[in-house]
Amino acid sequence: MDQDNEKGISLIGKDIMPTSSSERKMSSLAYLVLWVGIAVQLVTPITAAQLYPALSPMQIIIACILGNLIVAVLLTLLGDIGVRYGIPYAVYIRACFGYLGTHIPALIRAIPAVFWFGFQTWMGAYALDVIMKTLTGYSNLTLLIILFGTVQIINTAMGMEAITKFEWLASPSILIIGVVLQVFIMKQNHLTFSEIFSHGGDGGVSMGYAVVVMMGTYITMALNAPDFTRFLKSKSDRNEHTWWKLNQGSFWAHTIGLVGSMLLFTIIGLTSGVATGTWNPIDAMVKTMGKDNPFLLIVCLAFVILAQWSTNISANLLPPGYIIVNLFPRKITFARGAIIAGVIGLLIQPWNYAEFVPQILLVITATLAPIVGIMFTDYYLLRKRRLNVDELYKVDGQYKYWKNVNPAALIAYIPAGLSVLLFPDYGFVSALLISIVLYYTLMKFWICNVYDQPEITNANFSIESQVVKNDA
Repeated sequence: MDQDNEKGISLIGKDIMPTSSSERKMSSLAYLVLWVGIAVQLVTPITAAQLYPALSPMQIIIACILGNLIVAVLLTLLGDIGVRYGIPYAVYIRACFGYLGTHIPALIRAIPAVFWFGFQTWMGAYALDVIMKTLTGYSNLTLLIILFGTVQIINTAMGMEAITKFEWLASPSILIIGVVLQVFIMKQNHLTFSEIFSHGGDGGVSMGYAVVVMMGTYITMALNAPDFTRFLKSKSDRNEHTWWKLNQGSFWAHTIGLVGSMLLFTIIGLTSGVATGTWNPIDAMVKTMGKDNPFLLIVCLAFVILAQWSTNISANLLPPGYIIVNLFPRKITFARGAIIAGVIGLLIQPWNYAEFVPQILLVITATLAPIVGIMFTDYYLLRKRRLNVDELYKVDGQYKYWKNVNPAALIAYIPAGLSVLLFPDYGFVSALLISIVLYYTLMKFWICNVYDQPEITNANFSIESQVVKNDA
C-alpha cells in the first residue's frame, strides 16, 4: 500500500488497517453479549415515556419492534463489510465519498455519538449523585460527571478486548436488575400488564413518526457496524462463503441483542411513565422506592450506572474514536481518538436538551439515513460486495474522484436528508429511496464514466487477493 503524499492526505494508520484472521477473536456469543450491553441504556425508556400519552403503550411497543428490526437488518447488511474485508466504517466510506469527502459522513456520524456519550454520562452521574445523597447527604453532580466520564474514556481507550470483557460483566447484571425494576414498579403501583396496555393514545403523533424515532437510537450503529464485525472470528475462505453463512452469527446477535433489549427497556419506560407520570427513569425510581426501599433504590441506580457505562464505551466512544483516527491516522491512535471524543461529549453538555429526546432522534435519522442508503447502494447494488481494498489506502487511487470528493454522494445526500424533515413520519423510507436512486444513477451513468471503478464496470474483477491478503 502506498504511503501518504505531499498533499497532506493521510490514509494509513495501524488502528484502521484491515484486521487479520489472528485479530478476529470475538465469537458470535460474545458479539450478542456486546449488543445487549450496547442496547441497555436510558435513552430508550425516556423515548418511550415521552411518546406516551400521544401514542398508546401498545402502539409504542409495535413501533419499537418494527424500528429496531429494520435497524438489525441494516446492521447485518452493512456489517458484511467488516466480516468480509476487516475494515472500519471510516475507511470504507472513502469508496463512497472520496479520500477527503469521507470526513463529511464520518463527522456526521460522530456528532450523535459524542452527544449521547455526554447525555448518558450525565444520566449515570445523576444516579451516582442520588446514591451519594442517600448515603451521605452530599451532592456534587458536576464533579461526578467529570469522574464518571473519565472512567469510561479510560475503559474505551484500552481497546476492543477491554470493552468486550466489561460487557460480559455488565450485560447479565443489567438485564436481571431491569426485570427486577419492572416487577417492583408494577407491584408498588398495583399495575398489571393488561392495565398498562389498556391505556389509549391522545393522538398528535403518528406510528410512522414513532418508528422513525425508535430507529434513531441505533441507526447510528448501522453505519459503523463494520467497526465491530471486523473483530468477529474469521472464516479463512470467507471469499467463498455465501452471504448468509458469513453473516448469520452477526444477524442473530443484532436481532436478539438489540430488539430484545430495546423491547425490555421500552416496557420499563412505559411502565414508569404510566405509573409516575415522569419521563426521567431515575426520578421515577426515587419516587417509587426512595423512602421505603433505599437499598433497592441504590441497587437499581447501580444498574443505571452500569447501563450507561456499558452503552457508552461501545456505542458512543468507539465509533467516533475510529473516525477521529481517520482524520489524522499517522498522528492519532485509537486511544487518543476516544479521549478526544469523550472530552467533546462532556464539553457540549447535551443534558441541557433532555426534554427533547424524540425530536433529537428524528434529526439523527434525517442526517444518517441518506448515508445508509449510499453505503448500501455502493456496496451491494454497484460493487456487488467486491471491493478494491488496496485502493482505499492509496493516495491518488481510484477513489480520488473530483479533488478527492465524490460529487455523486454529496448530490444524493442533500435532498435525501431534507426529505426526512419534510416528511418526518416516513422520512427514513424517503431518505433511503432518494439516496439509493440518486447515488446509483449518478455513479452508473456519470462518475464511472469519468473515474474508473473496476468493481462496478468490470464484471470479471476478482476480489480474492483483497479478502485474504491481510491474513498472510
